[in-house]
Amino acid sequence: MAKLFEGIYPPLITSFTETGDIYEKGLRNVIGYLMREGVHGFFINGSYGSAPLMTAEERKRVAEVVHREVAGRLPIITHVGDASTRATIELARHAADLGSAAVAAVVPYYYSGANAYADDQLIRHYAEIAESVGVPTFIYNNPKTCGYNLTPELLAKLVRVGVLGMKDSSGSFTLLGEFNQAATRVNQAFACMSGSVGLLQPAYNIGIRGCIAGTASAFPELAVALFAALEARDWEKANRLQNLVIAERKIQAAGGFRPAGSYTFLRMKGIDCGTCRRPWSEPDDQTARYMREEAVKLGLLKG
Repeated sequence: MAKLFEGIYPPLITSFTETGDIYEKGLRNVIGYLMREGVHGFFINGSYGSAPLMTAEERKRVAEVVHREVAGRLPIITHVGDASTRATIELARHAADLGSAAVAAVVPYYYSGANAYADDQLIRHYAEIAESVGVPTFIYNNPKTCGYNLTPELLAKLVRVGVLGMKDSSGSFTLLGEFNQAATRVNQAFACMSGSVGLLQPAYNIGIRGCIAGTASAFPELAVALFAALEARDWEKANRLQNLVIAERKIQAAGGFRPAGSYTFLRMKGIDCGTCRRPWSEPDDQTARYMREEAVKLGLLKG
């Protein structure tokens, strides 16, 4: 199963109009662009996808648009995490019915940061999700947004009740490796995916082949080229591209929030992608000029 989730999976941004409505044409434009640049799959309705800013019905609508546009050509992981088990399962069943290759869920947020849930409650939560759908269930580890720090020991218990993969956005290479070791000891087919392309090269070198890469939302060609260099064992090229990725990530976050910078860079590339939904805001004009200038210096944009 892990083979299916190898390569670069952009966390797809959700396109909105200036008034905050879902902009389906923009969403289709972004999907088409990313597919032309050779990405290997999609991760939708996650952090970059503005899931917490949308209602359940809006999340379903976005999933429907994405699946219709991709039309089975690439695998889609749909994030379905919500604050309650019931709401998460509703979204999971909808995603599975659409044809998602997997569903992923953060720990039940809001209360998780207040230590409201014991391990047995989280184990039951994920077991019920896994039992409710006929596709793999992933855990999405994102301590920055959920306030909850998953441990390798708990992950191993989750694998035993049916969790078959994970997206790890801890940002820690050591912890990513510990997660992979703990999970694959229980199930060798477990699909461990890095949530940061900034860790792609070292993660690849310890056997982690999948990456849900925020950088790929704006510069898919860069992330795809890095993965291809690693696959070709072209270590010199991989070293250069990994350093370029690290530099790009800093520029994309110049406005303070990397996902919002994706919209700005996509428009610089001529992609009608819409904009973000408030309270997010894109970088101001001065910051956008800086982003363009620095991207040109790196050779990521034409002067």
